[in-house]
Amino acid sequence: MPQGLRTERDWNVFHYCSTQYMRLLTSPEATSEFRDVSLIFAIGFDKPWVMHSALAPAALHASFASLLPKEDAMLYTQSALKGLQQALQPTRGRIPPEEDAFLAASLFLGDFYSSSCSASLTHYRAIAKILEDRVTKIPRLDISELSILHSTLLDSVLYHFSTRLIFEKDIDPTCRSFPCQTIIKYMEALESAKRDKCIEPFILPVLGRTPPPLFVQIYQITWLSRQIPFNQCELYGLATQCLTELEGLAQDYPLVISDIVPSSESTVPVNLTNSEIAAKLYYIAAQIFVAKVLNPEGLSNQSSQIQAHLPRAAALLEMYDATLPCGQFICWPLLILGCAACPTNTSEAQHTHGSNPGALQRLELRCLIQATLVQIWHVSYSGYVKRTAGALKKIWQLPSILTKASADTGAAGEEVEYDGLIALVQKDGLGAGFLVAENG
Repeated sequence: MPQGLRTERDWNVFHYCSTQYMRLLTSPEATSEFRDVSLIFAIGFDKPWVMHSALAPAALHASFASLLPKEDAMLYTQSALKGLQQALQPTRGRIPPEEDAFLAASLFLGDFYSSSCSASLTHYRAIAKILEDRVTKIPRLDISELSILHSTLLDSVLYHFSTRLIFEKDIDPTCRSFPCQTIIKYMEALESAKRDKCIEPFILPVLGRTPPPLFVQIYQITWLSRQIPFNQCELYGLATQCLTELEGLAQDYPLVISDIVPSSESTVPVNLTNSEIAAKLYYIAAQIFVAKVLNPEGLSNQSSQIQAHLPRAAALLEMYDATLPCGQFICWPLLILGCAACPTNTSEAQHTHGSNPGALQRLELRCLIQATLVQIWHVSYSGYVKRTAGALKKIWQLPSILTKASADTGAAGEEVEYDGLIALVQKDGLGAGFLVAENG
């Protein structure tokens, strides 16, 4: 009898975790070895705190589906954290747990969102430190020789550091713990495996078909967005380099190109998997983000350069099946696209924009994003979905709030024009872009 599974409730949550929750964590198109959870549970059978770290987010997911009280999830996470802390304490005569136990526990605890301001990146910073300490001692990584756990961890660290950074108010601690050497060697190993056709098809456990170098660019662009206005020439040069490297990605990974998408007049069906659609959405969103960073004053969500991306994004999103597992993976591009589709004034915010084609296009994309997030939520119950939806709701309300504030101060007149992309280049992160909404 495993120590971590002593009650009927434990076994019920274990069954739910292994049959329902675990399939939400990796790309549905990833090979079966990455969707096989026996390795993780084998560690958990020996160490209750590892098992409870897996049961905690599974129980939280079940509580949102009204299958369990939320208190059960809190009990599991408290047990997991207590066990993890005890295992970290040096004790004379006791052999410390294997590294994999710490990594597996932190991986699950990092997916546990107890609130909209979850500190789960703490666990990913810990994983990053362990990986960095280990990998820097290795001359080169060989993808074919990595364990399933370490391949998943490398993917997860790159994904979470890159996409969650945009929500952090203080990015310095996270950036200092970003495992640069590990990621460099991971990129090199993936490129080598791709050349040798060791990875065929090119589908990773977490990133799916989205090119890993794209997430490195997202991380760099997000860091640059906090440095605006640039007071150093090299920062602008780095942003320009990001744009150049993004354009180069389209040559190395043609999958990300979204010029060929179905139009309303098209009669030829286009069949794309969720993973292929996600890659294209990430690329569009990254192009929008870097364009704003390079020209924060001159580029807005009304600019033709930005508006040209929206029909392609909408066409791709229409094809995305949000009822499949792992839909929360596209939250980052939905966030960027939502800023690009933000209302530009009160009329738009109140849907009284008349026949303005740009306003209608933005409205349709906002409705599509909102419907997609709702569908993803009912499958994933992911805290990432909640944070994305909450941020967009506030950003989309801003034009009305700003106009109301203008009227209250006696400055009423012309409608206040608002650029939704400005939220992406705030010093204190995305939240600084909608502080007015919080106070309204």
